[in-house]
Amino acid sequence: MILKSSKNSMVTGHDIYHYLGLRSTDDCYGVYVGFQEINEQLAPTKVGRSKNAQAIQRGRAQGGANWWFVAYYLLPTNADTHLVEREWKQQMQSQRIKLTSQRQTELYYLSPDDAVDELEALLISMGYDVQDLVDEVLEDQLHEQLD
Repeated sequence: MILKSSKNSMVTGHDIYHYLGLRSTDDCYGVYVGFQEINEQLAPTKVGRSKNAQAIQRGRAQGGANWWFVAYYLLPTNADTHLVEREWKQQMQSQRIKLTSQRQTELYYLSPDDAVDELEALLISMGYDVQDLVDEVLEDQLHEQLD
């Protein structure tokens, strides 16, 4: 597995869509781990669901913040994203940051790498294939650099 939290392994929603050959309006159902960064200061880890990685990118990268995906796992349908998110929130309730001024419900006390490990274990336990697009994008970028 590639060390995901290092500075040279940052992946955006635009990177994911480019890798998949999708248009910005195409759906790409999944669950993700990521974080915001402003001036090299990292915000708490965010774990959530999405139907469009580029829309998440636009929404999270505001006010001078960078948004980085640490993992983005494809799921078959939007309903699957809801199922995984519900199970995640139940299992990780003790790790959730509860007192935020903007009522954020997706922030956790876990490191990005720990959140990835926990989310992968959950997906496997629920019978999903684990396809992390961030790993695939990083491998693709590495091959492009070597060519």
